[in-house]
Amino acid sequence: MTNNSNVQVSEHGRLPLAPIERPRGLFIRLVYWVTRRRYGLTPTAFRVFYARTPFFALVSLLIGIGLEKVVRLDKELRFLLQIKVSSEHGCTFCADLYLAEALRARIGRERFRDLPEFATSTSFSAREKAALAYAEALTRSLHVPDAVWTRLAEHFDEREQVHIVWMCAVERYFNSIALPLRIGSDHISDSMV
Repeated sequence: MTNNSNVQVSEHGRLPLAPIERPRGLFIRLVYWVTRRRYGLTPTAFRVFYARTPFFALVSLLIGIGLEKVVRLDKELRFLLQIKVSSEHGCTFCADLYLAEALRARIGRERFRDLPEFATSTSFSAREKAALAYAEALTRSLHVPDAVWTRLAEHFDEREQVHIVWMCAVERYFNSIALPLRIGSDHISDSMV
């Protein structure tokens, strides 16, 4: 993120809304403090979107809790799906934030380097490939082919399939916030060891 005469620019272009550095509300100031402690900075999406709509920050927090506490998929697969969907949509902000969280969870960076070629990579199990094929198909069309569903059913029970659908839908939602606002990567994962 660069700042030239108060114009904020990311790899997606000029941001239509300037980031708010000093929010007014107590809740959003707490959110800024928590994210600075966690990431070393307050991510751009928080300063552009949530600073203007603190209620949506609360909604997003509840969604995050749902992903963590309700979804019955292992953490690594959840990160793979989130990063795959974000990457397919070109949402560098979301992909970077999830990669930072994956690295924080001690999931190696190398697992994510092979995502673009997941179908032919030996880095992923057949189960992971089936879920990633669903995520990839979903980013191309909301009409997911029967063959993708058949493959998914070979590796996941019906509840797990619904969890995969919800996870990918949630990620599309987050991408559809960041991309129109041209919010790009804060390069948080670059500083993670």
